[in-house]
Amino acid sequence: MKSKFKLTTAAAMLGLMVLAGGAQAQDKPLEVLTGGHSVSAPQENRIYVMDSVFNHLTESRVHVYDYTNGKFLGMVPTAFNGHVQLSNDGKKIYTMTTYHERVTRGKRSDVVEVWDADKLTFDKEISLPPKRVQGLNYDGMFRQTTDGKFIVLQNASPATSIGIVDVAKGDYVEDVTAAAGCWSVIPQPNRPRSFMTICGDGGLLTINLGEDGKVASQSRSKQMFSVKDDPIFIAPALDKDKAHFVSYYGNVYSADFSGDEVKVDGPWSLLSDEDKAKNWVPGGYNLVGLHRASGRMYVFMHPDGKEGTHKFPAAEIWVMDTKTKKRVARVPGRDALSMTIDQQRNLMLTLDGGNVNVYDISQPEPKLLRTIEGAAEASLQVQFHPVGGL
Repeated sequence: MKSKFKLTTAAAMLGLMVLAGGAQAQDKPLEVLTGGHSVSAPQENRIYVMDSVFNHLTESRVHVYDYTNGKFLGMVPTAFNGHVQLSNDGKKIYTMTTYHERVTRGKRSDVVEVWDADKLTFDKEISLPPKRVQGLNYDGMFRQTTDGKFIVLQNASPATSIGIVDVAKGDYVEDVTAAAGCWSVIPQPNRPRSFMTICGDGGLLTINLGEDGKVASQSRSKQMFSVKDDPIFIAPALDKDKAHFVSYYGNVYSADFSGDEVKVDGPWSLLSDEDKAKNWVPGGYNLVGLHRASGRMYVFMHPDGKEGTHKFPAAEIWVMDTKTKKRVARVPGRDALSMTIDQQRNLMLTLDGGNVNVYDISQPEPKLLRTIEGAAEASLQVQFHPVGGL
């Protein structure tokens, strides 16, 4: 009897719990789906870390942090090998990604997705031809025109072309096949719808788009560098009307696009005779940046360079004066692979794949302010929330 009483009581209690739970679920839901939340940090404090998560590349994502205190603010999923950029006004997050019906196989769908930057909620997607670049997160793979009207992206099938997307209309405009044999997208900040790309003959191709996003005109520069003897990194230090490229061997080439046609100049060397004796060379991915007001260029460098070390992390960060072409400072590199610079706030972010370093660059020697540890699993790109445009 005692055992039966215990079982009956337990069953009754369980029934009450179920009823109570049902009533609670109907009257006072545990969770209300509101369609997102507002990111807690001010827009100007946010940074975006594109995490490729190489060991499970189908689950790439963008992490959002407050750079002033390292607080994690949220995440945007980017599926297979995602790429990211912020709209010029900072209101939208643009991502470029690929979906397969069976995750790792099946029908392929390439898309640009548009997300709300304040709520981190999905807005819309724009279909792409199934040939967008599937590579590492170099800045030049996924960009937009200076006026923000068009997204400009790298295609590879493996034949190269450049894709144009009309953001407002949600349409893929066309392939720029004139860019065959060229690689990367470099917007020209002094023009609303113009960009350059680096070609296999060592020159630069400039594309000018019309109001409809189609090619209005194009021109090629003379050869800027020797592809065989002094190849360059594709990520430039970008000024309003000039781009500085560094080569694998520490030379600097400049492209001036202040006029109707691009004029190329160089090279000049980052290295002193002592530096050359120790085989100092540049290395990394998005490895250079420019502080426009001061003309200071930042470059990741490492010693004992040789064939194949061009992606080595930074042993030091060198600060070069682009006017005098002299080094003005050098600081520990903290194994950085990529950087980005904010012009308005005099800040630089560097990224070693997992940790983000925040520097004050208002003076010639960068000052480390803080490190956001474990910001990503495997990342090669970090961006500020845009304040003031390109």
